[in-house]
Amino acid sequence: MEDLFANCNLCPRKCGADRTSGKTGFCRMPATPVVNLIKLHYGEEPIVSGTAGSGTVFFEGCSLGCVFCQNHLISRGPTGHGLQMDAGALCTAYLELQEKGANNINLVTPMHFAPAVAASLEKAKASGLKIPVAVNCSGYDLVSTLRLFDGLVDVYMPDMKYFSSRFSSEYSHAPDYFSVCCSAVDEMVRQTGPVVLGDDGLIKKGVIVRHLILPGGLFDSKHVLDYLTSRYGNGIYISLMSQYTPMPSCTGRLAERPSKRTCGTLADYLASKGQDNAFIQEYDSSGNEMIPDFNT
Repeated sequence: MEDLFANCNLCPRKCGADRTSGKTGFCRMPATPVVNLIKLHYGEEPIVSGTAGSGTVFFEGCSLGCVFCQNHLISRGPTGHGLQMDAGALCTAYLELQEKGANNINLVTPMHFAPAVAASLEKAKASGLKIPVAVNCSGYDLVSTLRLFDGLVDVYMPDMKYFSSRFSSEYSHAPDYFSVCCSAVDEMVRQTGPVVLGDDGLIKKGVIVRHLILPGGLFDSKHVLDYLTSRYGNGIYISLMSQYTPMPSCTGRLAERPSKRTCGTLADYLASKGQDNAFIQEYDSSGNEMIPDFNT
């Protein structure tokens, strides 16, 4: 496992940092996972949170780095308040969440720690973890890294943020975002198969692709929805999110919310594609309401 961190190419940035020696790359994080917050979370899609909550583990750092990130307090590098947790400590945390009645284990932005997190899941499953495991990620993920989770993850919840390389370059410094994300989602669907819901209405296996509506992004969003519906149809869930809320550092078009008309147009457009497995977020939802009280 250490070899994968010694010349780190876990994400599409392939920066080659030796994270075992204290150096950091684009994600700004060491090799040992850094966890900021562990809690029962009720703000996910209904088939994820249910009424008991999703057992959520928020990791610090990120390999994408969107300028509008609502979790920027923890995604842009170490806060100094996070806790380094090896595979054994993470395993214990998952089992404690299961004891508290969590519907699932929900790993938020774990991909830059993938080898260690995969090892923690192996330990947890051998130690009695029975509830589904979900990975909540940006979609900017290498297939080779995702394969570390094959057989360990039941549910993937990736973003598909952009179609346009202009947007992905400007907002995330990732001109190859769409092509990378397409390959990543293909791998996720290969691993999980079509969506499976339990008798309780909660997701047990499958993929939920999230798309956040951005200001000025109407036509880009339509391209994303065209791709997802034509390639996967109702074999996945599509979650269309209108919660975009400008962060203090946002300027230009990103300083404004997308209009209610734009969000309504996209909701109608998704329905016109025959997508029954979909969630449409209420326009009045605010990103600020979705942000947990991180340890910062």
